[in-house]
Amino acid sequence: MPKVAALQTVAFAPLFHEPQDILASRLTVAPALCWAAFEGEELLAYILSHPWPAASPPPIGTTLSAPPATDNWFIHDLAIGPAARGLGLGRALVASAADAALGAGLVRGDLVAVQGAWRFWEKLGYSPVDDLAEPLRTKVAGYGEDARYMTANIAELKVR
Repeated sequence: MPKVAALQTVAFAPLFHEPQDILASRLTVAPALCWAAFEGEELLAYILSHPWPAASPPPIGTTLSAPPATDNWFIHDLAIGPAARGLGLGRALVASAADAALGAGLVRGDLVAVQGAWRFWEKLGYSPVDDLAEPLRTKVAGYGEDARYMTANIAELKVR
């Protein structure tokens, strides 16, 4: 996890930097839904995702144990290193994780887009949900001022 943590610090603002044990908990609960792209030993990009109930994103910095029963797929992080931007790795990693999510019986997906990334997610088929009820509104606000909650039907994602 050291390489994942290092890439996270390059890709995200300090609010989103999490200790390695928290990042590892995502991999532990859903290894088939976590993917990475390497060039040799260099980590270029990664996606950490897992089953999680819809409209209930885990707070930043939360260690996960076994996920509750759900048909929803939550994307925790998609990080692309500066040298790998524009290579299509984000779309490719989402495609691989989405295929695995469908294979695991998950049908819907949600995420909290941060740092202006909602435009990327919208191109892939995610839709922003702006009229949020509590407690979701407060959870999303905890992801930063420009955070946007988004949802999608996994089978309809535009990743191929």
